[in-house]
Amino acid sequence: MATRSVRTLDDAFRKMLDKETRPIPESFRRDSPIGPGPTFVPVKNYYSQEFFDLEVEKLWKRVWQMAAHEDDLPNIGDYLPYDIAGMSFLIVKSGEDEYKAYYNSCLHRGRKLREHRGKQADELRCPFHGWAWKLDGSIKQIPCEWDFPDLKREEQSLPEVKVGRWGRYIFINPDENCEPFEDFIGDLPSHFKLLPYENRYKEAHVAKIIRCNWKAANEAFMESYHVIATHPQILMGGAHDVDTKYDVFGNYSRAIRCGALDSAGMPQWDPLPEDGKMRLRNPLNGFVYVRIEEGLVEVTAPDGRTGRFDIQARHLEGDLTEVNPHLVSWAGGPLVEQTEFDKAIAEKAKKNEKKIHPRVLAAEIQRDALRNVVPSIADQVSDIEFTSIFFTLFPNFHPWGSFNRINYRFRPHGTNPNECIMECIYLAPIPENGEYEPCKEIHWLSADDDWTDAPELGMLAKVFNQDVRNLPLVQEGLKATAKEFVQLADYNETKPRHFQMLLEEWLSRE
Repeated sequence: MATRSVRTLDDAFRKMLDKETRPIPESFRRDSPIGPGPTFVPVKNYYSQEFFDLEVEKLWKRVWQMAAHEDDLPNIGDYLPYDIAGMSFLIVKSGEDEYKAYYNSCLHRGRKLREHRGKQADELRCPFHGWAWKLDGSIKQIPCEWDFPDLKREEQSLPEVKVGRWGRYIFINPDENCEPFEDFIGDLPSHFKLLPYENRYKEAHVAKIIRCNWKAANEAFMESYHVIATHPQILMGGAHDVDTKYDVFGNYSRAIRCGALDSAGMPQWDPLPEDGKMRLRNPLNGFVYVRIEEGLVEVTAPDGRTGRFDIQARHLEGDLTEVNPHLVSWAGGPLVEQTEFDKAIAEKAKKNEKKIHPRVLAAEIQRDALRNVVPSIADQVSDIEFTSIFFTLFPNFHPWGSFNRINYRFRPHGTNPNECIMECIYLAPIPENGEYEPCKEIHWLSADDDWTDAPELGMLAKVFNQDVRNLPLVQEGLKATAKEFVQLADYNETKPRHFQMLLEEWLSRE
């Protein structure tokens, strides 16, 4: 992106902050842009088994990584396996406010100690031959101990990995010589002062197998550049290609999607009719998508041409033959019940007689909702804090701004470089009255399941369907391309560039 365009964004962003009627957190005025490109990434890095194996040795065995949340382990004796790239670790609540992480392997014959999450155990006993350990990792019992005459009990404690904690998240690091966790995350907590992550609970947790490399999925959710083509239905309120402010800080990066800048040359279209049918328009070319029934969409171009398409955007009939597959997915896919927030936004937008900007309108609704949960801070929150602010903590954890529930994690699916696990975690504010019920289980989806099979995600499930439609095709395209590299934009792909720089640094370490 041209330097002048970025400077225009920075100026517009600062002017937007200056118009706020509430105090702005200092973190919003931090500027830490990335240096100029180019950034070229070898395509083989996304599918090569050799490169994947290098990542295991140089990255996953050495880096701090989010492994669990305190809500996964509410009681002493609760445990949760964490699997990553062919390795397995067992996270255990060993005492009040105390957590340990062990290699998930029996010291006798190597059987995994635990396959699934469990509750209130008083020991960790191997199901194969019955060796048992106390929760603190010390050996408890060895059946037929007489048959191991040279065994020294003091050497039979479960090997531990280091544990770090932030915002009720539990991180682990298998490298006993790793840097302190606090040094690794740096000043990331300083971006969440009004509602720190320590004051949030796990409301939902959905995981899905994706047929692409973990880095391809990881990078897909780092930037707003893809919104133009993949999510055109949300190009509202002046969204365009210079609408997100990006910064990098040590091991993490940040994006602030302003949603308040006037679009450069966005066409203007007449309002859509309100006749009860599901209609949406692509604001870029004016094509109107109408749901006929589930799996069938009719599209009309501004020049009057029409066509009908199935859910995969395959042309069925008509003289209009090429359309946006993501809008077909949105219009023709399974219906999702709107949340109360979505309904409130739609209702207020209809009654928006004062022509309040959509970003400000959405902030008002979120502030009203926050008053019902944490009233002590609701009126202190500025409008910009309710916008889309998404961080990436290297290598694979994405906590969003403190007033957005979304968190992501992307990790390899076993040792297959062509598959990964995508997880969406909703974190909600802990009510000031202390009454809440956290999510108890991960809702798993297979590679062929639809995101709307997880209704707890609301309308975000339909957005994910658009994103995930791309990803297996990205993986196939990376293998099909005649080029040796993918090329990342200087500014709009700041966060993927920062990620690749850090990854290269880690993989080049001795």
